[in-house]
Amino acid sequence: MTSKITEVQILTEVDRGGPDAITLRAHIDETFTIGPKVHGGTLQMVVAKAARTALTALTPSDDPKVADASAAMIPVAIASDYLTAPDAADIDFAITVRKRGRTVTVLHVDAVQQGRTVVSSSVTMARPDSGTPHHSGPNVLDGTPVEPPSTGIPLDGSPIAEVNHLGAAIDLVLDPETFPIVRGETGEPLVRGWIRPKDVDPDEYFSVLVCDISPPVVMNLALFGWAPTVQLTTYVRRHPAPGWLRFAATSTEVGPGMFEEDHLVVDSTGTVVAQSRQLALIPAGR
Repeated sequence: MTSKITEVQILTEVDRGGPDAITLRAHIDETFTIGPKVHGGTLQMVVAKAARTALTALTPSDDPKVADASAAMIPVAIASDYLTAPDAADIDFAITVRKRGRTVTVLHVDAVQQGRTVVSSSVTMARPDSGTPHHSGPNVLDGTPVEPPSTGIPLDGSPIAEVNHLGAAIDLVLDPETFPIVRGETGEPLVRGWIRPKDVDPDEYFSVLVCDISPPVVMNLALFGWAPTVQLTTYVRRHPAPGWLRFAATSTEVGPGMFEEDHLVVDSTGTVVAQSRQLALIPAGR
């Protein structure tokens, strides 16, 4: 059985615009929506996969060194401006190679729906980290169990699933200690949780989705409603190990109109695999 996570990353070529440009198409169905609109992390995951697919298609084969360097690259930085919220439907990705290199390659990816650019992204490709880090500092996931406890709040069967429809594609469990709103309480803008894709091991593309998976941390401040993403930048550090990924979403400054939300993602070995920062708007009317 093909997993939903795998299916949503299937891309077909629509058009070739010379040696440095290509258009690919994906179909994002209603599984990957928050409310009526496509989940921002899912869209960015598909952007990352589209960039990797385009790089494969557009890399010339007449220089083995360039081809080998390109083949080892993954999307390590994806910076996305959300111009409007996309719908669950076909989405085209117009991709241009901006810079080719043996160490770093940069592509521009516009997600287009009904002739309108909905998300515009810059994707930086490079080799992922591997081996032992030179330094690992303390972080907000220290002491978090590798697997979710029985007291965790699963997405499946919870009120959250009325808004977050990704349950057919992922297993998601929130830490009740950092989601006090379920008890009618408020707390710090910090949410921890566990996530894995259904029917497949996590990979670097799934890590991108995870970097936008938390409910808005401002919910812990009793600020409810849609918090539109203005800009989201995700860094992919490594290939994740099999098993549950742990994430923490935090905010340092929740302003009257905007807030930043940072995601940290570690794999089952406790190694940092991805990080993100997004600028979002406070829910309307708050």
